[in-house]
Amino acid sequence: MKINLHHLELFYYVAEAGGITQSLKVIPYPIQQPAISQQMISLEKALGVTLFERRPFVLTDAGRTLLATVAPFMEKLSTLEDELQGLGTRRLRIGCAALIADHYLPEILEAMLKAHPDVIPSVSDLEGRDPHRALIAQELDLTVSIEAPPRNRRLRHATLMSLPWCVIVPQEHPWVAKGEPIWTEAALQDIRWVALQEHSGGMSLLHDELRKLTLAPRWGAETNSIPTALKYIRLGLGLGFMPHPPAFLLKDLKLRALVVKRFAPVELSLCWREGAVPADIAEFFLKECVAAVKRHRKDFPGA
Repeated sequence: MKINLHHLELFYYVAEAGGITQSLKVIPYPIQQPAISQQMISLEKALGVTLFERRPFVLTDAGRTLLATVAPFMEKLSTLEDELQGLGTRRLRIGCAALIADHYLPEILEAMLKAHPDVIPSVSDLEGRDPHRALIAQELDLTVSIEAPPRNRRLRHATLMSLPWCVIVPQEHPWVAKGEPIWTEAALQDIRWVALQEHSGGMSLLHDELRKLTLAPRWGAETNSIPTALKYIRLGLGLGFMPHPPAFLLKDLKLRALVVKRFAPVELSLCWREGAVPADIAEFFLKECVAAVKRHRKDFPGA
């Protein structure tokens, strides 16, 4: 029996993502859905078994057995380089927004490195990236983001805080006197917006809610950065729509965050891949994140 190792790799991503279509979001290289489907069929023919039911996606007994064999090797790849080099350290790849990395992560890392000096942190900017795709594809070990975690048996997550959705306006805007944005077709039809991560969940929510008013967002500027978006708002390029940003950024730029009470708050969560982060590191990092949220609660008065 000849098994194509590339087919096993693809099967791993399909199984982890929960389907062929979903796997496109986590496979760390370009590939088309028909190619994945064909290679899964080839793998099943080579093995002489059905590995998963297509609709709805469910692993068969054979599929679960194969995944149990393939997964440990795939998950080991993320730490293999360090082990082969004999570094005697534990690399921790963290993904978060630059705002978090600049203002909140340093104190968390300081505490962690005192308790775990063998850890080498590697911090990546998540802006414009899918955090959970990066986790499943083993590009990152843990993330802090507002993106809702997918259903995946290997991803663990913990809510750090809830943030209300806000419209960000200059402090002289007429809505400030009312204390909230006016969410009507007449009030919104001429508004320009600053797009923050245009393909993110927040912009999708704005699209959907404006569509209910028979409107479409008119963009005045686009960016992946929260501080840059706030600067664009101050320049008059448009209003912002985002989870409540830190109060000190709003104060510095003379902006106001008006809570949109009609929308459910969004959760800022810590998410990590089981097995990729040692239990003691994950537990300590979570504890320090929770402590940091308590220390900086004043930065988010609407939370």
